[in-house]
Amino acid sequence: MTVRLCINAFRLLFCCAVAIAAAPTVSFSADGNTAVWSSSEPLSIPYEIRMQQLASGNLAPNPSFERKNLPTGGKDTEGWEKIGDRVEWMDRESGAAEDDVRHGSRAVRIHRKTAGELDEAEGVMSDFIPVIPGNYDLTYDVRLKNVDGNRRRLGGRLGDAVTVRVSFFDAEKKLLDPAVMNPVGGTLIDTSDKSYSFANYWSIDGFPWATVRARTYNYPFSEGDLPDRTRYVRLFFGLKGTGTLWLDNVVFRYSKWNFSALERLKPYIDRDLSPVERLNPTPKEIHLSREVVYLEPGAPDAMPPLIVLPDDPAPAERAAARLLEKKLNTALARIRPAGNAPELRAQIVERDFNANDPQSARLIFSIGKNRLMRRLSPDLPLASISGRDQGYIITPVETGLCHVVFLVGETAVSNFYAAATAAQLLEEDRCVYHSAAVIDYPDFLGRSYLLKRWGTLADLDRDLEGLELMSRHKLNKAYAGDESRTKVWHQPDALFKAGIDETGRWCRENGVISLGIMVNPYSHFKIWQAEDALSQESRYTWTHAGAESQATLQQVFKLGLEAGAGTIMLLADDFVPHEGRNPMNFFLYTLEDRERFVNLQNAQAYVINRLKAWIDRDYPGTRFEFCPPWYLNEFIDRSAGKAEVYLKELAALIPQEIAIIWTGPTVRSLSVDMADLRRYRDLIGRWPMFWDNTLYARNLETDVYGGYTTYYPGKVRMCNLFEPLDTDRPAGFHELNDGRHMYMNATAENEVYRIKFATVADFEWNTSAYIPELSLWKALVKAYGPACAREVLFFNEAYYGLYEVCMRMEREKGLSAEYGRRGGAWLARMDQSLSSLQRQLPPGHALVPELERYRDRQKQRLEGLVRESSSPN
Repeated sequence: MTVRLCINAFRLLFCCAVAIAAAPTVSFSADGNTAVWSSSEPLSIPYEIRMQQLASGNLAPNPSFERKNLPTGGKDTEGWEKIGDRVEWMDRESGAAEDDVRHGSRAVRIHRKTAGELDEAEGVMSDFIPVIPGNYDLTYDVRLKNVDGNRRRLGGRLGDAVTVRVSFFDAEKKLLDPAVMNPVGGTLIDTSDKSYSFANYWSIDGFPWATVRARTYNYPFSEGDLPDRTRYVRLFFGLKGTGTLWLDNVVFRYSKWNFSALERLKPYIDRDLSPVERLNPTPKEIHLSREVVYLEPGAPDAMPPLIVLPDDPAPAERAAARLLEKKLNTALARIRPAGNAPELRAQIVERDFNANDPQSARLIFSIGKNRLMRRLSPDLPLASISGRDQGYIITPVETGLCHVVFLVGETAVSNFYAAATAAQLLEEDRCVYHSAAVIDYPDFLGRSYLLKRWGTLADLDRDLEGLELMSRHKLNKAYAGDESRTKVWHQPDALFKAGIDETGRWCRENGVISLGIMVNPYSHFKIWQAEDALSQESRYTWTHAGAESQATLQQVFKLGLEAGAGTIMLLADDFVPHEGRNPMNFFLYTLEDRERFVNLQNAQAYVINRLKAWIDRDYPGTRFEFCPPWYLNEFIDRSAGKAEVYLKELAALIPQEIAIIWTGPTVRSLSVDMADLRRYRDLIGRWPMFWDNTLYARNLETDVYGGYTTYYPGKVRMCNLFEPLDTDRPAGFHELNDGRHMYMNATAENEVYRIKFATVADFEWNTSAYIPELSLWKALVKAYGPACAREVLFFNEAYYGLYEVCMRMEREKGLSAEYGRRGGAWLARMDQSLSSLQRQLPPGHALVPELERYRDRQKQRLEGLVRESSSPN
């Protein structure tokens, strides 16, 4: 987790219409009202109380240990006590080294040369911290050196060698039982133990200062929930093993996951967005200058805006001109020409533009380095984007009565990005341009998503339509090849081939999105299939050593490469067969491969190196990405040590420039910190490329391994059908990815996901400015207008209200009639929203039938449960 979550919480608070003073945390007595408050049902706590707790900010006392305890003569630290003799308060004023402290002038150091199996951890314990039930975030800054476990005779992992604990107390400060049910495993789990971050390291030679999230377990476990009767906590950070630990900047705060989706959007839904706030993605630097009215209604001799291209424009620059033209003409279409004058339309000018007389129009967009730019020689801040890949500037210049907007980037694609920003500063309902100076460049250089597995020509057409929308969001790569569900990856059908060709053609003609192709040569197997259960036919469909198998794999990749794909992704996820009872013991499944390669890493390195030699020869410059079978830390943990050997040896056998994919600590990693990331990086010898599965993590509607919608009925209303990208990542996360590339594993085939991808684009372009709630709101407003955007949120609130009712009816059999009435009320509210959207959106809009399908699914579920409860059996 990063400080971003903390920043977002403050931003949410700062913008909130409910003004609550950030007073010291209040302790709430266990009276009749508060007794029913529950972490598993945060909405049982009044909104004002939850907001007050959020307003309290960081609850950790003296979080960076700066204030000394004066009653002890300044020897100790206010709010904390030392536990053990090998704990020191480090102080720069007393000679502490620069790297002993991360924030301010003081920190904690624990140094243990020896540690026995029965020894307790030594460290620091906080004073009692007043709390209310709910979900809390706990992070700390830590540095480690030469850390080993205290049970080395067993040869195991670190376990709780780096110890973090949260002790829970009731209103009378009596210790509470920390055990809760882990919904996935169905067993009790100790929620006071927050040592998981480093538990699966074998040892740590060095870990530089980083922010780490204290946690008990990964998704889908609801990390950070306090036991219901908790009114105080104490925090402990220590070292149980040997080595040295430095600690600084402890942050313990009430999280935003105590608020419903609608509550989290409250700061935004009742006010207008400014022209800058509406921009997506958010630029790095923007300064509004003035509002330019480029055409007055009824004005005689009115001249529409001009769009000036370079003499020999690239496809991306032509796409930029078309984008501006479309936006300008939308506004111009609302203007009635004077008398019998022809309809006014923006003009795109290429070679015949008279650079000596640019004043004939009030507004000119100049794309790239063209004749107009050379003629006017404006003072452009091009040095600000020098060396910034995909960077661009927007610079307005007044020339007489003409307002010239220069859109200039490092490349033709950068010129398109400048136009995509400028187009958003044009109003659609009036002839107004909000002129601004912009300096901008992306954080992630590769911003990719998945094309749908086409079942019909309509699917393909929808994806082609989506390419244009995603390009306006500045996503720049689309992957084809999700053939795993067909089981015939090696026999692509005619529609797949036609789709690849058509997508490649679109990419070439527009020049702003590149094509990628992914292939999983194991996907003809069943997921997690045991090697001894394979049929002879499936076993030999594809092998690592067979020349025919290599040719088949190349032919499938060639479909994309011939269509212009700039990236290939070789997948080995989920379908590699395993040996024995452990599904994480991936295995060579043919005798011939075992005899030739001995192990999986040798076999896969052989395949990778042959593919690399082929693309370097025939398709030079192609990016190569590989997803190993152990693509997340939990899989590594369950491999009995096999994964660590595999990853280290594979990395040594393949070229350094091949990107190795990682999904984080688990499959859907809502939180990633440097403890997670450095562990994987150390195994593969390079920064990984992140594959993100989180857009559906919290609200995945499944019976197993889902989020709130699977295990936590009282938290379901935290969910959002239009969930923005809302994750915790290390600061500068883009710099910690291979080539600054990130892949989002979802398609943009429907309205819900197109809104989600608008937020993905916002994050990937400008990670430090990203606010999930604001990003979602501006995406909804841009797509549907403010009134419909609000109605969408009301529909969502009702949808998950009904979802919660259905979950409770499935679990609690005695209150079916009452739940049935509640469900009916939520259903009526959904119908009200659908009726409102139907009236306001254009006829035939895709959103209404899409939401109707969500409504119908829960309606049928409710009706079935009501019938079941009424049955005499």
